[in-house]
Amino acid sequence: MEKRKNIATKKSMVVQFVLLGICTAGTAFSQTLALKANIGVCACWDAVGLNVYQIFGIKVGTVSMCLHAICVLVQFLIQRKDFEKRKILQLPYVIVFGMLLNFFYYNVLTFEVHAYVAKVLLVITSYLGLGLFLGPMLLLNLITIPSEAMCNVLSGYAKVDYAKVRIGLDGVCIAASLVLSFLGGVSLKVREGTVMGMLLLGPLEKLSMKAFEPQIERVKDIK
Repeated sequence: MEKRKNIATKKSMVVQFVLLGICTAGTAFSQTLALKANIGVCACWDAVGLNVYQIFGIKVGTVSMCLHAICVLVQFLIQRKDFEKRKILQLPYVIVFGMLLNFFYYNVLTFEVHAYVAKVLLVITSYLGLGLFLGPMLLLNLITIPSEAMCNVLSGYAKVDYAKVRIGLDGVCIAASLVLSFLGGVSLKVREGTVMGMLLLGPLEKLSMKAFEPQIERVKDIK
């Protein structure tokens, strides 16, 4: 009986990690659509990443890997002995995500978009995709995104509300992106697409989580 239960648990975990892989690839692809539109991105990391790419030639996904690795390092420096071993999984996850971002941006979506209407449609499609894939990913709860995990750790350490820490991090990234845009002489990355993301992404994630919750629960209960 115990052996059968263990097999069922392993089967469930395999399915969950397969779904995580699909959602990760879908999220990276959707995020790339907003990057190609170039009228502002929702993820503040990507705004900085695009600036760095245009000024220094370092790929967007590579910048994302580095920034998220710093987030993991900050967690470790604050928590020390309380740092959970499973949090190390954040590192291979962000490396894979960054590689997918680079692959889709530089090898798959190689076209240029010039018409403004097409750019807006691309951004909307991007956020629809992000909402679709982020919902089940959050429900699976296998990996915590390093930036969110760092904000959570900082919130507990400094006794500051998580939302305020998160807003502060976004503010730092937006400020960094604006400074890089002006000093590097490149186009602004915080634009109308960023505002659209702020308005659309939260509600879309909520709808996606509500729609996929029964399916994800069934996957977790596979026997």
